[in-house]
Amino acid sequence: MSNNIVDLTARRVGPDTQDGPMRHLAVIRDLSATLLRASLQQALAEVDDTLFEMSEKASDGTLKQQYFDDLRMLRRTRDAAADRFDASFRGAFMLYSHGRPLIKHASAEALSDELSLVDESDLEVSLALSRIAARCDEDVARQRLELTKRLQFLFHRADSDTQTPYAGSVIAESVKMAVAELPIGLESRLVLLKRIERHLAEGNAGAIQESNKALFEGGVLPELKLTYTRRSADAPRPQGTSSEGGEAAAHAAAAVAPQIDLGALATEITKLLTASRPRPAGIDPGTVELDASVVDKRLSQVRDPGTVDSQQFGQAVRRMLTTGPNGEPNAHVLSDQVENAIDLVALMFDFVARDDAMPKEVQESLTPLRLPLLRSALRGAHVFDGSGADQHPLRALMESAAEIGRSWSPESDRDGRVLSQIQSAVANAVAESELDAGDGVERVQQDLRAFMAGEQKRAQLLEKRSAEAAQAQERRLAAQRNSQQVIADVLEQTPVPNVVGTLLNGPLRRHLELIHTRRGEESKDWKSARKLVRDIVWSFDPVTISVERAHWQAMLPNIVSALRGALGAVGMHDNDIDGVVVEFRNRYRDLVATTQQAPGSAPESFAKIDADAMPDAPPPQVDAEAEPPAAEVIEHAAKTGLTYSDALAKVRALAVGTWVELVDGHGESQRAKLIWNSTISQRCLFVNRNGQMTADRSYQNVASEWMLGHIKPIEDGALFERALVAVKRRLVDAQSNRAA
Repeated sequence: MSNNIVDLTARRVGPDTQDGPMRHLAVIRDLSATLLRASLQQALAEVDDTLFEMSEKASDGTLKQQYFDDLRMLRRTRDAAADRFDASFRGAFMLYSHGRPLIKHASAEALSDELSLVDESDLEVSLALSRIAARCDEDVARQRLELTKRLQFLFHRADSDTQTPYAGSVIAESVKMAVAELPIGLESRLVLLKRIERHLAEGNAGAIQESNKALFEGGVLPELKLTYTRRSADAPRPQGTSSEGGEAAAHAAAAVAPQIDLGALATEITKLLTASRPRPAGIDPGTVELDASVVDKRLSQVRDPGTVDSQQFGQAVRRMLTTGPNGEPNAHVLSDQVENAIDLVALMFDFVARDDAMPKEVQESLTPLRLPLLRSALRGAHVFDGSGADQHPLRALMESAAEIGRSWSPESDRDGRVLSQIQSAVANAVAESELDAGDGVERVQQDLRAFMAGEQKRAQLLEKRSAEAAQAQERRLAAQRNSQQVIADVLEQTPVPNVVGTLLNGPLRRHLELIHTRRGEESKDWKSARKLVRDIVWSFDPVTISVERAHWQAMLPNIVSALRGALGAVGMHDNDIDGVVVEFRNRYRDLVATTQQAPGSAPESFAKIDADAMPDAPPPQVDAEAEPPAAEVIEHAAKTGLTYSDALAKVRALAVGTWVELVDGHGESQRAKLIWNSTISQRCLFVNRNGQMTADRSYQNVASEWMLGHIKPIEDGALFERALVAVKRRLVDAQSNRAA
């Protein structure tokens, strides 16, 4: 059977089969722990050479001795550090299997102290750990989503439960545990963390890929097609400490295949460009052909023409290369390699200038990188090869800026700080590129990633608070509705004295809401609270007392005891509880006396509770299906072929974390992130890049706005990948049109 065909009749493991979720989890845990431990050990081993070189270059004798001491201590303690990492990482799988948080949340005091001054060394280590978390999350979004869905299926987790042991934050926490006790200085520690960042990012990508493959072969969601990550051919492969670990690492490295080979794609585009260019009949005598090296030197003396249009940019560059100082043509022509490089870079930035995933301001901020990128391509740098840590610094910088740009809008950056950071990074990269300093561009890119990590950390805190507030409100509304329904159901047929009606509609109703909110409607406490309400009402039913008097009289002490506990749980004072219990017993005594004289009859003080006397419940849940949008909305959407049911299905399928563009009635747009999508309350919550709430909308409103084009999902994915795919499609279409 072809590798591209999935057998739908294949065994599909269910969460409750005898193989069991724990067995699958143990397999991928051992496989992943082996790969990541090997990556960490390789980083620990390589830092030896780095520290030795640093000690050789150090002019200060004290600093030189410090590096030597750190080197010796690291050799002694690195195995223990690897053991601590391994234990922490494996522990995350155990926490995941029990549904517990994988990272300890900071206390309220700690969160409030985040804005206070901290030690500079702690801040640098924290930023280094943030970079590790960010790098481990790069380039594996699709594969991690597949793995998350398989784990959600195995352990019956909700779609919103997306944190797994493979998250960058979890791995960074394990690294923190590993290096916390290393007796080395701050500079040596930062060097080590930088080395770990590179190797763990590669190891995590391989671990996710191999875990997906193991679950796929184990029959867990075989209909979910495997997506492969790309590993550079010359990327270092982790070596296991044992033969089994080494074989697993080698197997993982061999199994990872490219999803899209950007180098091969760029080669295909180059062939299409060559084929599309008319071939000259011959070169005139005296004409000099400019090759890549000559053009690179000439481009170092010119500035970017500033125009955004790809054709105008290409013409401007060619004109600068083939004309004299006064604009007169000279006897120079460009080689095919130079022509192809100019066209490819021009077409790529033409896509950037039209990319809806980035606002216009961010698009314009990236245009100064055209000439540095063109010069890098002419120098033979493999701009389009490699991935993750091995990609070209200019490409990595553009990807980072594009990632920020996806979420940027003027409303979320009123002081212009974020846009200025992007523009400053681009300007510094251009300057470093003119100096031919690859390390300088890489430092600029790392600084931008560190800035992003700090921004995301603050935004995630606000996002979490907003999502938790929405979740708490939804739980409270559900608790109010369900509690009122419980009381209404038991009071529908049975008359009770006013004191009992007041008790049910007051303290006991609050008790039901409290239990429902804290424990949920599937808990034993909720079932016990419902039973207490039912027992109290049934114990006052004249017919029931006439038939089962002995039974209910025996039950009365248990009912009173449970009643005391419920009233105490809602904060009622002991004296008030005693008064309620006394009144309860008196009314029960009146009922027993009446039924003894006339079975089935109730005292005059008993009356059926009127529905109007019940407290107002929250409004019923709105069914978006039952409330179609206005006629003009449907008429507008009919032109695009989008129906209301289709739009509603798209809204329900929106994944938490999706970025969209919201357009208001005045045509102003802003970028917003979906942090809450509830099928219960049928509402969506959106925040801006700072984590501040921007919209709280119903499904009906979001679907209607979608039909009008006022809500547009922002395309995700790597900038270079999307750009090259678009450029190839454009050239192929042009070739087809010429042939036609």
